[in-house]
Amino acid sequence: MRTLFILLLLTTLSPAIAQRRAAAVLPNKQPRPTRYHVGALTRSYGDSVMVRWAPADALLFKAAVRSGGYALTRRTVNADRSITTDFRVAVKPWTVEEWKQRVSPRDTLAGVCVQLLYGKNEPLASTEAVSLDKLMQQKNQNDLRMAIALVLADANPVHARGMGLGFIDKNVKRGARYVYSVTALTDTTLYPSDTAAAMVVNDGPGERPAMVTVRAEAGDRTVSLVWSRALADAQFTAYYVERSTDGGKTFRRINQRPWIQPPTGKFAQVYSFSDSVAQNYRSYQYRVLGLTPFGELSTPSATVSIRGIDRTPPEAVTDVRTTHLKASQVRITWQRSKTEGDLAGYFVAKANSTEGPFLPLTSRLLPGNQREFVDTTALPYLPTYYMVVAVDTARNASRSLPAYCFFNDTKGPAKPKNLQGYIDSTGFVRIVWDRNTEPDLLGYSVIAANDPSHVFTAETPGFLAIPVFNDTTTLRTLTRKKYYRVIAYDKNLNPSEPSDVLALTRPDKLRPVAPVISTYTAGDTTVTLAWSRSSSDDVARQIVLRRESAVSRWTEVKTIDKTQTSFTDSGLKPNTAYSYALVAVDSAGLRSEASFPLHTKTLRLSPRPVSDLTVRFGADQKTVSLVWSYPRQDVRFVVYRAMPQSGLRSYDSVNRKTTFDDNRVSAGQYEYAVRVIYPDGTESNLSNLARVTIR
Repeated sequence: MRTLFILLLLTTLSPAIAQRRAAAVLPNKQPRPTRYHVGALTRSYGDSVMVRWAPADALLFKAAVRSGGYALTRRTVNADRSITTDFRVAVKPWTVEEWKQRVSPRDTLAGVCVQLLYGKNEPLASTEAVSLDKLMQQKNQNDLRMAIALVLADANPVHARGMGLGFIDKNVKRGARYVYSVTALTDTTLYPSDTAAAMVVNDGPGERPAMVTVRAEAGDRTVSLVWSRALADAQFTAYYVERSTDGGKTFRRINQRPWIQPPTGKFAQVYSFSDSVAQNYRSYQYRVLGLTPFGELSTPSATVSIRGIDRTPPEAVTDVRTTHLKASQVRITWQRSKTEGDLAGYFVAKANSTEGPFLPLTSRLLPGNQREFVDTTALPYLPTYYMVVAVDTARNASRSLPAYCFFNDTKGPAKPKNLQGYIDSTGFVRIVWDRNTEPDLLGYSVIAANDPSHVFTAETPGFLAIPVFNDTTTLRTLTRKKYYRVIAYDKNLNPSEPSDVLALTRPDKLRPVAPVISTYTAGDTTVTLAWSRSSSDDVARQIVLRRESAVSRWTEVKTIDKTQTSFTDSGLKPNTAYSYALVAVDSAGLRSEASFPLHTKTLRLSPRPVSDLTVRFGADQKTVSLVWSYPRQDVRFVVYRAMPQSGLRSYDSVNRKTTFDDNRVSAGQYEYAVRVIYPDGTESNLSNLARVTIR
């Protein structure tokens, strides 16, 4: 009975201060610490100061009880920042007799405190084998004892003092600044622990702490109050919840003992207190008060008003049946054993699989007394499932089991369209067509014949899943064409209307004769070809091929008409070797061998001649001066002269100059011209003639 009481107590109270968390969690997998810790808090009341502390390990808690408690030292921080030690006292847990003398017999929790201090764990029997599980069980008992002790110390300052976890200092001055330090009085070689310290200015208690914001969540005859664990834990260790049923005029405390909640699972970030209410949709008011480690209550939280909401769905309908009436009409019927008073109605939903999604067929609920519905939008070629959903006035819903509809499907898919295909020179056949859009399409069957008036026979042993068909046919036949049609089938093996007939021509396997190049003319940037056409009568076009060297690949220069016998290839590079060949292509797309290639070379590109050649007499009337223009200076200019008794001949030359003086003249008429010689030896044409007569 006592064990049950302790467990119930643990679920309703909380540890005292921030350091309590390390002690309250059962550390059954943690190693023994190398140093033990103690945490401390202080609270000023003006006429007194309360000091609270707590060990962070169950072993230190138990050792302090056995060895005399804790040493409390107070120091005053003076105005000049000097520190004066006021006193050092030992705060020991009360003995059993002291507990009897200092607490009321009606304080049942005082007995729990005594048991926690001086009670013994369930010992191991002398004949019992020592195991790791047994040792961990002993440790867990110690951890649980300390956790409950810290909970009781939080709830009542008297209990805190009696267990050696608190002290009220009444010999204080208002406005003074004190530093309190706490040290466990244990054997430091076995339990080395640090000293906890806390400073306080004794300026009075101030205002009561304010409770954090609380929000309410409605359930079915339940309400939940939720608040932030992180914000609340900074000030409070436990809570009281109060409820009002008269609009907030009076409140009654729901929990008589302080309430806490372990930070596990979904409660790791928030506190959530649940309360059951007698009636849904009746308004209740709630507020929460926090309990500090010094046993003080906060100001109440802001009042929240909440109502329970009906979350219980109505009874689901049964015996859902479907009947295919005709075309796209399906009748759905169902049964219901009872009709609740809050039933709002039904809606019927449809899906193409049992997994859904199920979509409603009406925008409004069907009346509660209706037991059938006709769907006029059914698609017979799709798998179809129906579900009836009952909905109450609170919008709670219950679904029936899905019911499958069997359709009387006799209509096949649409006629396949847009057949296209070819037969290549090897006899390979490929046919493609537009894909059907029916969801229940099973596949396609291809049928063929050598004459459109003959019976078409199947070319596919089964059904094609995609609109592509590959076939082979013989080319050694007098029948030049082969005819194909396609039929689509649905999953009920209903056939479509056969497609239109596709006629494919078997190709000619003989290549045409190649053309023969007869003559050519090469310029500096052009080559003109002339040839004799192919002797084959089915030539459809001709292709001119060109390459720049014997090792390069042929490129198609031009596709020309089958009657053409000459072609000029322009835009070539000067002084470059080219090869040309011709290919004939017949109506079946067969290409001839390339003609015997022509090898030729374009001419060098002549430099531009000089411009603006002029002549004039020199000042002595015995010299002829030539002047001309040219854009480059790295060339040689050759001067040509024609005398009265001879033609134009090379006469002299100049380098990098655009003038020339001829002082070897006599009476008579002279003609001059200039030719440009590039460094690579390339020559331009002669310039314009310039004439001069000497008398």
